[in-house]
This record gives sequence, C-alpha cells and structure tokens, in this order.
Amino acid sequence: MAGFGLRKNMVFEWQGGTFRIDRLQPNGEVLLENIPDGSLSLVQRQQLLDDFAQGLISASTTEERSPKSIPTYSRPLDQLPAEVQKEAKRRRSYLEAICAEGKPVFTPDHLVPIIEQVAERISDAKPPSVITIYRWHKRFMAAKDSRALVPRFDLRGSKRPRQGTRVHELLSEATAEAYNTSPLATVKNIYTRLLAKIEIENRQSLSATPCVPPSERTAYRMLARADLYEMTVLKEGKASADRRFRVGKAGVKTTRILERIEIDHTPMDLFLVDERTWLPLGRPTLTLAIETFCRMPWGYYLSFGSPSAAAVVGALRHGILPKAPTEVVIKDLAVEHRWPTYGLPETVVTDNGLEFHGVDLEGLAVDLGFRIEFCPKRQPRFKGTIERYLKTINYHFAHQLPGTSFARFHQRGDYDPQKCALMTLAEFKHLFEKWVLDVYAQTIHKGIGTTPWQRWHEGLAAHEPQLPADLSVLQQRIGQSAARKLRRDGFELNGIRYNGDVLAPILRRFGEGVEIRVVFDPEDLGSVHVWGPEDSEPKAVQALELGYARGMTKQQNSLIHQLLREEGAKVEDRVALQRARNDMTKAVEELMVSRKQKARQRSAHLRGLSSSKPNGTPTQADQVAEVPVRHPVLIVKPTAKTPSVPPELPRILPAFQMSPVKRGRDGNS
Repeated sequence: MAGFGLRKNMVFEWQGGTFRIDRLQPNGEVLLENIPDGSLSLVQRQQLLDDFAQGLISASTTEERSPKSIPTYSRPLDQLPAEVQKEAKRRRSYLEAICAEGKPVFTPDHLVPIIEQVAERISDAKPPSVITIYRWHKRFMAAKDSRALVPRFDLRGSKRPRQGTRVHELLSEATAEAYNTSPLATVKNIYTRLLAKIEIENRQSLSATPCVPPSERTAYRMLARADLYEMTVLKEGKASADRRFRVGKAGVKTTRILERIEIDHTPMDLFLVDERTWLPLGRPTLTLAIETFCRMPWGYYLSFGSPSAAAVVGALRHGILPKAPTEVVIKDLAVEHRWPTYGLPETVVTDNGLEFHGVDLEGLAVDLGFRIEFCPKRQPRFKGTIERYLKTINYHFAHQLPGTSFARFHQRGDYDPQKCALMTLAEFKHLFEKWVLDVYAQTIHKGIGTTPWQRWHEGLAAHEPQLPADLSVLQQRIGQSAARKLRRDGFELNGIRYNGDVLAPILRRFGEGVEIRVVFDPEDLGSVHVWGPEDSEPKAVQALELGYARGMTKQQNSLIHQLLREEGAKVEDRVALQRARNDMTKAVEELMVSRKQKARQRSAHLRGLSSSKPNGTPTQADQVAEVPVRHPVLIVKPTAKTPSVPPELPRILPAFQMSPVKRGRDGNS
C-alpha cells in the first residue's frame, strides 16, 4: 500500500502546509521544500517520525493523476465479487514470480518461461502476454499498492445518460405530478405522463432535434437511478423523508435528578367501566411526566377528557408534591414501594400542543422558577424518552389487561374490548401504580445500566430536591390563570361572580377597571387566588354563591350555564339554578346509560373522574336512587333487566400477572 515514507520527492501534509522532501542529509537532517512558496527548511528526521506517530503528518492526496490512469480500488477486497478477487490473485501470482527472478526484464525470452511455469502451477488456461505483464507491473509500481492489480470492470462502458437533459426534466415533472395525485403511483402511470409531456414539448418547440421518447424499460432504469430521498419526498412528504433518513445521534445527557422533565399525553389502549352502571366509559387519557436522569415517572394525571391545560397542571401538581401511599382498591394487591419522586424541576420539555402554549403553563413556570423548552414542530425525537415510555406503558401494561383495545384495530380479530372491560378508574389507578413502582421501577433499564428506583436514590444522595415554602404556596400558584377587570361588585370568572373584603385595598388604590390576575383550580371553583398590580402574594377570594361553586368542576359549571342559557335564566336566580343542577344530574345519568360509548365517556368527564378523584365530584346524582347495575357483556337495551356484577370479578384482577418490561437498544423506555 502506498503511504508516507522518508524518501526523495515524497509530498506530505504537515503543520497546515504541503511539503516535499528535496534531499536526505547523511547527518539525519531532511531538506524540505514548502510547495506553495518554494522556501526550504532543514528538519530532523526523528521529528518527522515523531509527528507522524502523533497523527500530525499524512501523505498528500493532491497529486494530479494522469487522465489515462485507472483509479485504485479503495474498498476492502473482501467486498469484491468472487471472480474479481480471483483475477486479482491471478495477476499477483505472475508479478510475484517475475519479481522473484530479480529486476524484471520485459523481453519474451526472459518472461515467457516464467509465465508458462506460473500458468501450469495455478492451472491458468489463458496465460497473459508479455505486454500485459508489463502493463500490470507499470500500474503496480506507479501506485505502490497491490490493490492496483484489481481489475476495474465497473468502469467499463459509458456512464453518461443517453437521454437528453430536457427528457430528464420532463420525467421529473411527470413523477412529481403522479405522486401528488396518488402516493401509490406506478411507473406505467409516470411513463404515460412523460410521453404526453414529450409530445407537447415537440409540438411547441422550434428546435430541429425533437425530444426522443425513451422506452418503458428505459424509464424504469431512469427512475431506479433517482435519489431514494427525493423519491420518498415525492411519495410521503419532506417531513416523513427527513424522519426516515435522519442520522440517529445520542440524546440529551443529564447529570442530576430533576434537571430535565419531559411531558406528553397519550390515550390508553384500554377500556374502563363505570363503577355505578358497569357500562364501558371509553379509553382514559394519560398525561405523564418522566424524569430523564433516572427514567422514573415523575408525575401523572388520568382523565376522560381531551389533552388540556388542566391535565398538564394536574400532572405537574402530582410530580412536585411528595406522593401519598397508593390507595388499595383491589383486595390483596398491596403496593410494596412508595412513589419516591418529588421536587421542583429545572426544565420541562413539551411539544407544541395548544395546552402547552397557553398562559397557564407560562405563568406557572415563572411562579415556580422552572424553564419551558418546546421541541421543534413534528420532531418527537427531541423528547424521545417520554415518547418511548408511553409506548412501553401501552405495550407492556395496558395490552396485558382485560379490555385492552390494542395499538391497531386489525389486531383485535374477534376480540371485543368493550365486552371484556371490567376495571373501573380507581382499580386501574391502583394497578397502574403497582406496575410502575413494583415492576417497571425495579427492572434494570439498559439505557442507565440500573433500575430507575436505584438511579433516583443515587441522584437523591447528590442533589436534594427543592419544594415550595408550603402547600398553600403551591396551591396559590399551580392552576389555570386568567386576567380580569376588577369592579365594585367584584369580577366574574367562568360565569361565577367572586368578591370579598380582601379586594378593597386594590379597588381603593387603583380604582375600578384595574386588571388583576386570577388563578383557579378547574376541579373546584369555590375559591380563587387574586394578584393585584403590585401584590407579591395572592389573596384568596370566595365565590358569592359558595354553596353552588364549592366542589363544582369547570366542565360541570359549563354544562349548567348552557342549560341556563337555553332556559333564558340567570345564575342569580336560585330557583333556575337549582333547576339547572337537577337538569345536569339527569343529563349525566342519561349519558351514563347511553348506548353510545362517546356519550358515556363524556359523562365521566362531566363527573370529574380523574386520577386525583377516581370516584368523581359528588353531585346530586349521588344523592338520588342508584342507577340499576348493569354488566357490559349482558346489556342489550338501557331498560333491560340485567344481573349484578359477578362475584368472581374482584378475584380476577389480583391474579393478573404483568409482563416484565422490555426496552430497545436506544436505551429509551
């Protein structure tokens, strides 16, 4: 192999310049010529060798090659076809035999006997001629590399396209039009469009040499030579092509706990049932935040509503506060470990959903002192840890439970998830925390080399999480926020009026119409927290109709006001208000026993079923007679008489064995 050597006329790169060895001195010095400016310098031979050992010298590759010279094959020889490797070994056998006789003499009298001996030894039926041996030897000496003997059959023939430039342009246009019409366009469809374009081009062109249409087989070859990335852009779009051909790199590295929290939503691949009617409610939505240093879930929120700011706030509240022991709902299924994560995060990473871009999360970040980082649009890999973990939850937990809907509809076969559903939200919450704490957190994670449980406690020893001053401070700052104008009769929020003596100093200082900031809990509209223009701490203000607003959720309040608007009444009308609450109770009860699963899911959302309130917010529906219990498998009509829940169902859930967690090579879970 040709390379660097301390010989005359050797050209090499060194110290940012190009040098040539002009002379080797007897005393060990080397006379170098700086090729760009022609200056000469003396350098010690040992210095050049030391610099080469440190990687500071490399043989120059800028020497011009003769136009007739054949480039040397540079890839590993084992990647060559078998016949090419055989020919290279054949040529080397002849040259080795000739060089073994001393300095080669390229005459027939000298070479023919050697060629005959080698041909007999390697069983070569067609030995090369003397002039062929001379060409092989010349090529080998010019390159100083045995790979110069590899035959370059791949260079035979012309590589220039025979079709004109305009034909290639028309083919590109035809391909783009075909894939814009349908991503499943065929080559025949593209070829038909190409012929039509060539015909139009020849009619409109004044050139004496019209475009010659290629054959269909030629069109296949032309498309086969097209860049695969460009074809994917035409078929699936640029975003899809960028995802498919992107270069995978290492993710963001964290050095301590709570340095980076990733949060996202996913619909669970599981149907849950109503604990009162035993009808399927639908699939709950999970909002989950994961701590990327230890791969431990930091906080979560379950509900039957769409992804919302309230769900994000609920997950952040659960993540920041120390967790209480899991409530045992399923008998004989105790959770052995407590949820260890807590504390204020440093950075929260989200996607570009509307619920993350509202003023609620921005104000919360300012109040609690963490930073929000948004991923680029349609680039979920920038928060790959939470994306992969949500898949782990569905595939290795939800898919193992009765009532699972699987990831794809075609995977169900004859399996009906709504008929097999038998878990309530409270039971699912119990099972979910059991799986997270006793299965996932205790399984070795390949990405971190240990269990998430152990990694959190290792990080806890080096970095103590920070919490708000007290619980009231967190309640004052975590929630949905809104701006309102203050007047003498207070202010209105969500159709409810709030006022109190604590607002008098703000009114006297700034007058009517001053803008105030209001933070409220969407799960309890009984009281809110108000900041004046110069207030450093908020003031708690209760609703004027406290009996109505206490414990009322935002969704329930919206439904009641909708009913009031339909009746043309006002909130202050107590009779109309009570009538609207009764109408809401009846509407929720009708939704609970509706034959449409979407309606039953909406009833769960209106009742406030969530991970923080698995049994929902108490309403008047809980004070009236219980709705007849129905089993989802046996129900035919809402009025049909059905048996009660089989007594063996509570024994099925504790016996369920959850599968161990498997993770990919990328380390994300």
